[in-house]
Amino acid sequence: MALWNKKPVDERVTTTQNKIYREIYYLVMLITLASVVFKFITIGTTINVVLTEVLILLGASTYYLIRSTSLGIYSEEVEIHDSHSKVTRNKKNFYWGLAIGLALALSFATNSAVNYAEGTQQAIHYFVLVFFVSLFIYAPFFIMFTVITHNAAKKRSDQVNQKLLDEEEVK
Repeated sequence: MALWNKKPVDERVTTTQNKIYREIYYLVMLITLASVVFKFITIGTTINVVLTEVLILLGASTYYLIRSTSLGIYSEEVEIHDSHSKVTRNKKNFYWGLAIGLALALSFATNSAVNYAEGTQQAIHYFVLVFFVSLFIYAPFFIMFTVITHNAAKKRSDQVNQKLLDEEEVK
């Protein structure tokens, strides 16, 4: 709070510190993701093995989304991104949802073909069947999840910004 925090502040130092914190955040996320991949490769593919890392990844991302939305900076980040990028954030979220759905479908299809098929013909049949069924289930789910989450966060962030502007007009 401003009452107790009356130390002199150098904006250059604060900006540099924020850059360092951002770099640390990315480094921690990268190490956590590498840990998940390493554990899946060496130990196995059970969620219990990587539950802590997954919770860290999801928790940090969720926290950032909630905080940036509640402070009203999410919509500003989206506007800055969309003005500097050829692909809008909404389209990127669509593509990410589709990519996650495709990756899961390929993973499930490969697993079914390798572990449950008895012969090449049956493996191809299992792969194609599981791939398309998984794709039709997971791709729409993840597309809707990413797009709806983005739109809801942007709408909420816009509301916070409008409220802040209204409060400034009253003063």
